[in-house]
Amino acid sequence: MIMSTPTSARPGDRPSTPADQARSGLARRRGRLAALTAAALTTMAATVMLAPATQAASLAPVPQDVSATAAVTALTSGDAGSAALPADFAEVMGYRPAVVDGLLVNPHGDCSSPVPLPAEFDTACKAHDLGYDLLRYADRQGAPLGPWARQAIDRTLGERMGAACNTRAEAFARGRCHAMAAIADTVVDLNSRRQGYGVPVAESFLGAAAADTSAQPWLFGGAAIAATAVTGAVVLTRARRGVAGPSRPAWAGAPVPAT
Repeated sequence: MIMSTPTSARPGDRPSTPADQARSGLARRRGRLAALTAAALTTMAATVMLAPATQAASLAPVPQDVSATAAVTALTSGDAGSAALPADFAEVMGYRPAVVDGLLVNPHGDCSSPVPLPAEFDTACKAHDLGYDLLRYADRQGAPLGPWARQAIDRTLGERMGAACNTRAEAFARGRCHAMAAIADTVVDLNSRRQGYGVPVAESFLGAAAADTSAQPWLFGGAAIAATAVTGAVVLTRARRGVAGPSRPAWAGAPVPAT
């Protein structure tokens, strides 16, 4: 009589094959890699968040120019057409601002972009140029304005470009315009962040253009181009769905300090 040997295997169980063991080892390696990646990203994020605070703590507060503060506040609010500029602004900066379409602007400014931007942005760009020149004026007086000023000037540019796009009657033309506004707004803000929201430094694109100009630099590298291309695609999609226009992220604004 043939005797069978009892086993502990449950019905349906089968011995593991080399393929099963390989898959199990791969899953374990992926788990370890994910854990290491998460730890590295956490460390990098903590470093990025702590670095600005450490730098800020080491800087002593600097008095800000009172007349330039008042002018920037007016230019970025409802009083943009009647802002009181510093008395010696024309002497220091070499030109006298003018009122165009109800806004006080740099009459010699423009949208200094390597690609054509909608004509509707022209006045907003000239007002933005004047705002940047106010930052330069304050710096020449030895009392530069804080990051709040450049953030407010950049934010106002984005708002005005969006408002200009809303004047277009055809929906798809409006969407294209809002996409261009979002791209320009994003690149301007990225460049301002790169410069620490301090005094604007005129730069050429990849060293090809003249840097002696009051117009704002729009592009500064491949990373910015990639980021803005993604932003443009998202905004154009939103425009096709009927969403009004771009909105700046919450971190892009800052309150005006008391002087």
